[in-house]
Amino acid sequence: MALTATGIGSGLDINTIVGVLVDAEKVPKEAIFDKTEATIEAKVSAMGTLKSQLSTFQEALEKLSDPAALNIRKVSTGDNDYFTATADKNAQSGSYQIQVEQLAAAHKLAGKNVADAKAGVGQGTLDLEVNGKAFSVDIEAGDSLDAIAKKVNESADNSGITATVIKSDGGSRLVFSSDETGTDNQVSITATDAVGSGSGLNDMFGSGSLETLQAAQDAVLHIDGQKVTSQSNDVENAIAGVTLSLTDADLAKTSTLKIEQDNEAVKENVKGFVDAYNTLVESISSLSKYDAEKEESAALQGDSMLRSIESQMRNMISNRVDVDGETIALYDIGIETDRYGKMSINDEKLDKVIAEDMGAVEGLFATPEKGIAASLDNLVEGYVKSGGLIDSRDNALTNDKQRLDDQREAFSLKMEMLEARLFKQFNAMDLIVGQLNQQSAGLADRLNSLPGVIGS
Repeated sequence: MALTATGIGSGLDINTIVGVLVDAEKVPKEAIFDKTEATIEAKVSAMGTLKSQLSTFQEALEKLSDPAALNIRKVSTGDNDYFTATADKNAQSGSYQIQVEQLAAAHKLAGKNVADAKAGVGQGTLDLEVNGKAFSVDIEAGDSLDAIAKKVNESADNSGITATVIKSDGGSRLVFSSDETGTDNQVSITATDAVGSGSGLNDMFGSGSLETLQAAQDAVLHIDGQKVTSQSNDVENAIAGVTLSLTDADLAKTSTLKIEQDNEAVKENVKGFVDAYNTLVESISSLSKYDAEKEESAALQGDSMLRSIESQMRNMISNRVDVDGETIALYDIGIETDRYGKMSINDEKLDKVIAEDMGAVEGLFATPEKGIAASLDNLVEGYVKSGGLIDSRDNALTNDKQRLDDQREAFSLKMEMLEARLFKQFNAMDLIVGQLNQQSAGLADRLNSLPGVIGS
């Protein structure tokens, strides 16, 4: 009868023996797999950290690569209710006395009142015009005021007129408003009744039936005593680089507009650049360092990508940029770099340059292609953009992880086959040993039973 329990025939702990033999081959290899996987995951995490730091640095660069961010104007309008103001880099510092005589207004015309707003008012055509641009809508006999308003508003050729239905104590009427203010934008309406349909449209919207609810009006203001007329309440470039948004009018009231260069805001943008650069340098150092005391390497220690980023950035920040025929570098505006690649600001020197030569600061950072901020931004974009160098590295690491998973799976199958083979071999041995033990015991019994043999 064959033995079915492992080790019974031989007395050996076959399960333990097989487990030890399998582990002897499996454990070292799995340790290698685990170490490789940990390395890949550490690199993926490090690449994520690098991309995040580069993106943060790029945000700081955007504030310097745009000339407007280096020509910030501080606008003060005092305690007034008549206008607000914004200024771009072209605005010159100065103080201005402003009086708002009248606001611009949009032209509004209204047809006659009707008792029943849902009833048709006639059949024919309405020809509408504003600022020299005309369009027409066809009116059916059953069209209500709402239907006419919808046709006007949804006309593909509408040149800037909005129609609304106003219901008052006197009834309902259709009001036509210019979308733009100013005397150039007066609304003109001509009603033509269809032949044989009566005079309903002309009676409602003819020249003798229309009422002006609001006259078209230009804005009028005075800047340092000089009269300025504007079609809009947003008055642009009456003062170079300045937009005045008029909100109320009173010729008897004078308000002061003051424009100054906002040196502190510019300095904050420059400081933000320095801080972001130093943070990036520290991050790169952390990701690539080797701790001799602990004998530990960072995830990207010796990585060529980090060395390339660091080298290119150092070259770019050391460049001199031609600004109006004169070359200028970061050092010239008070930004210094130590031997570790980190920046610091000489506040006194930077304040002086910002106050006296903002053009130099703008040229150094924001000159297209050659400016330091513009150059660094192009460099960083190549790494962080979708499909860029960091994404390519991430894809390569993902492929490495997939190959490792495939190797794990193949090795696991190999170990299962090894275990099965060892069990088969040891069980066969166990069966043979058991059979030999049985034969040995039977032979001993027969020998002991022979005549003249005295048992011990």
